[in-house]
Amino acid sequence: MPNFRTKDGLLEEFSTELRDHKYGIESYTTPVMLVEQPLKAESVLILLSGTKVVVALDTSGYTARSIPNSKKNSSVNSGTLLDKHAGKPFETLTALLLAESPEFNKAMHNQRDAKAKAKYEPEVFRDSIFQLIEDIDPTDYSKISDALDAGGNTLDYHRYGDVFFDILVTGGLIAPGGIIQDDEELGKVPFSLFVLGRGDNQLTGARHWGDLIHKLTRRYKYLESKFAESSVHVLRHIHRYSEEENKILATGISVLVSDGFLTMEPLKALQEDHLTKDGLALRFLTEMLRVYLADNSINQLHKALVRAKVGDLIMFFPPNKRDEDCFARHFEAEDMPELIELHAKTVTIVKRGELVDRVASIIREGREEENEDDEQDEREEHIKATNISVVREAKLAMRANKWEEPQTIVLVWDGIMNAVNWSFKAEHIEAQVLKQIHRHSEVLEVLTTEPKSEIALLKHVQLYAHGEPRLTKYFGRIVLELYNTDVLSDSAIIFWFTKGAKPEGKSGFLKQTEALVRKLEALEADDDSEED
Repeated sequence: MPNFRTKDGLLEEFSTELRDHKYGIESYTTPVMLVEQPLKAESVLILLSGTKVVVALDTSGYTARSIPNSKKNSSVNSGTLLDKHAGKPFETLTALLLAESPEFNKAMHNQRDAKAKAKYEPEVFRDSIFQLIEDIDPTDYSKISDALDAGGNTLDYHRYGDVFFDILVTGGLIAPGGIIQDDEELGKVPFSLFVLGRGDNQLTGARHWGDLIHKLTRRYKYLESKFAESSVHVLRHIHRYSEEENKILATGISVLVSDGFLTMEPLKALQEDHLTKDGLALRFLTEMLRVYLADNSINQLHKALVRAKVGDLIMFFPPNKRDEDCFARHFEAEDMPELIELHAKTVTIVKRGELVDRVASIIREGREEENEDDEQDEREEHIKATNISVVREAKLAMRANKWEEPQTIVLVWDGIMNAVNWSFKAEHIEAQVLKQIHRHSEVLEVLTTEPKSEIALLKHVQLYAHGEPRLTKYFGRIVLELYNTDVLSDSAIIFWFTKGAKPEGKSGFLKQTEALVRKLEALEADDDSEED
């Protein structure tokens, strides 16, 4: 569907689409706004068949309507296709034109054939870029931006998108193997990152460059994805650039990431062996993160890395230095202690996730070993063996990571629940969760030997049930099952009910457990009276 939120965004998208389809349209007018709430714009098109139509763009897509007596040749009747599709929204302008204009289909195929047969000439494209800006002052970024904008009318940005980004970064072409080929006479393109970032004002130059990228891709949307893909190609060859060029590139990439144009995902290219072995990837990463953290918080960095699934930063270190001490020493020397703290948190998160996954895996494997024909005793032996393996794994993780019991029990709970193959039928969910607790209650009991472990588990179960809508209404039954299987004591449940419950879903969960708590309180009162 069309992707715009503002009047300017709509007009920009509409104009770009019309320009990209000019080979299949005889002529068109500049789009104009009809209404701004909701957003809607129109343009008058003359199709190759000679039919004049009004095409509108709004949030539902592209629609067309004919203009009476719209044929240039009055001897030809108005197109009947428009009668069929009038008012029908199309997701793309291509789809609308294919439906409305039989000639467009042929024009589109001719255009594709012409592009396929055209000789691929990156050097000619680079020379054309020089020609666009030959009479412009290299520091007049506004005029350079306008020239690049207009250049899309004559140059094939779509076909040469990857080459374009290479030029915008390095000032030349990146040949196979990563060697930069500058123009023999003119050298580097003057508005490239490697030129603008020279000297003491690397960041200022990188920001001017970033502005050019943003303006260009706002006009030509398809360049966003092409530039993102090409950034990986550029980063793979940092061993071919000078130390200064790598610092400039790290600054430029950081600017694009900070602005939201790029994600951190292209950085994965730096984890290749030929870049990590001599510390080059680490030096690049360090410089990039230094620039990024000047304008962004460590939490923003963490979110950006997680979203891009970059993984552990230690993987950018040389293989023989991928340990906690080397990581800490490096970023202490670089005066970036926040990265050491982030790494420690990331490692903990990874270790926690590993235990959850391992517990779920052990339970699934144990369940697969069970047969429907097994006797009850055999089935119980299978479950017991599985529970012993889970406990062993949990205690190994506790010792290795120096975790306390309350930290561990919540992870084991998640692993046990993750091992359930949840039914699509809502009426089966209650039985499934209660059965799973019953089967593995021995595990939970062994790992809740302290009152604070019981409270930690109960609070976590509350949060888990709140975050899992299918379990929310069964929270009271879950707590009862944990009590009946001796995982939770009456004192732990009463404490949670009176002062330990979390805010999330609290009122509903208290209501579900109120009857149980009143019963437990009465039993405690009876015990006290008997002792008296």
